[in-house]
Amino acid sequence: MKRHALISVYDKSSLGKICGVLDRFNIEIISTGATAKKIISLGYQCKEISNLTKFKEILNGRVKTLNHKLHASILYKRNNPEHEKTFKKLNFPIIDFVIVNFYPFSKISNKEELGEKIEMIDIGGPSMIRSASKNFSSVTTICEKKFYDPLIKELKKNKGETTLAFRKKMAERNFKLTSDYDLSIFKWFKGNHKKEIKNKIKIKYGENPNQKAYYLAKSKPNLFTSQLSGKNLGYNNILDISDGLSCLNEFSEPTCVIVKHNNPCGVASAKNIQKAYLKALASDPISAFGGVVLFNRKIEKNLSKLLLKNFYEVIVSTKFNKESLKILKSKKKLIIIDSSTLKETNNKIFKSVNSGILYQEFNSFKISKHGIRLVSKKKSSKKKLDNLIFAYKVAKHVKSNAIVLVNNKQTVGIGAGQMSRVDSTKIAIMKYKKSFKDKGFVCASDAFFPFTDNLQKLLKLKCAGIIQPGGSINDNKIINYANKKNVPLYFVKNRVFKH
Repeated sequence: MKRHALISVYDKSSLGKICGVLDRFNIEIISTGATAKKIISLGYQCKEISNLTKFKEILNGRVKTLNHKLHASILYKRNNPEHEKTFKKLNFPIIDFVIVNFYPFSKISNKEELGEKIEMIDIGGPSMIRSASKNFSSVTTICEKKFYDPLIKELKKNKGETTLAFRKKMAERNFKLTSDYDLSIFKWFKGNHKKEIKNKIKIKYGENPNQKAYYLAKSKPNLFTSQLSGKNLGYNNILDISDGLSCLNEFSEPTCVIVKHNNPCGVASAKNIQKAYLKALASDPISAFGGVVLFNRKIEKNLSKLLLKNFYEVIVSTKFNKESLKILKSKKKLIIIDSSTLKETNNKIFKSVNSGILYQEFNSFKISKHGIRLVSKKKSSKKKLDNLIFAYKVAKHVKSNAIVLVNNKQTVGIGAGQMSRVDSTKIAIMKYKKSFKDKGFVCASDAFFPFTDNLQKLLKLKCAGIIQPGGSINDNKIINYANKKNVPLYFVKNRVFKH
């Protein structure tokens, strides 16, 4: 009967010489998609396995050789009448040679995407090798290129046949190879698991005491390795620190951000960091109680003394001098974080939702004078324009709906997280009236004002300018109203919702 060799290889180099010797001894070739194309391109005849099994490759090639006819042809005992009877019913060629090499799992760097690494786990190759090696009494199996020459030598020596000793030796090598291959996959899984466990830091609890939580460190340094003193970081601390740092990164001049319940409650810039802190605290001293205070400049002795006059959960700064650190550490529970080596790495945001995971890119939009345009007749002074930009930078980090009122690079009223933009405006005005009712201000909104009702409330006070994204069908009405009231109105290219 006609003999056949099944060839399915990832590494297609040196196929020419193996096909040449098979052709010389009238051993027909059966192959899979990409390998078959290569063999045909070399000038040799080849039958596609899918044409014989009547089963086309599926799942992008994940399933192509996992077929009962193919494995029956490899596995059936040639000297067993029952086996032969069953196999004949399949009407399938007899496969006496199996030449396979595997996907190079170990050669793919562990730094590659998880999906790419997993796709290099070969299923069909090892399955065929194991089937053929089990039946070494009748089937010759080659699973490494280095055995091509020994096979060619064996065939030439024995006029197209192989000896039992050769087949058994190959089977032994094959089981060693499949064993090593599976072991490398096992070690990769185990190594990844160990890495995950090593980077997994247990937190006392989540948002509430009944919720378990942990922190998975992506790198060193991280929030935990950057802690200098204080009690263990909690879930809510981590959220506030992370969002506070994102807000702080918007500013280059000396700036202080005070965060409470995942919202900035006071943000200010000044000529020096101590003045910035005092302005940020004055923005909303009640909300600042128990908050997270962040600085983008070194904390000196006098500032550390001022900080101890209030109760805070966390102090974050790029640098502390020795005296200031000693003073702050006197409060044993106060968490102190050195942010000097912490980098913004949030390029992707994932959120677990019903029946899936929601993904979006991190909002890396940076506001500047180049990204805004004047849409009203009246123009702001340079100082007020700087304040408008400052307000919009803060609004980017306030929960929507967000309204931010600013005077002299100091937040004087923040309305956050309301279902209605009108309510957020009312809250921002309420905060403003408590301490700043005699001062003028500018206003930023994280999305467009759909109606003039908010503007009416703001312009009854001392609002000297408004910045918002355009995009409403009522944009012209808003512009006309601003012109009627002779107030500067600027549109920003992007809205900055944060939910």
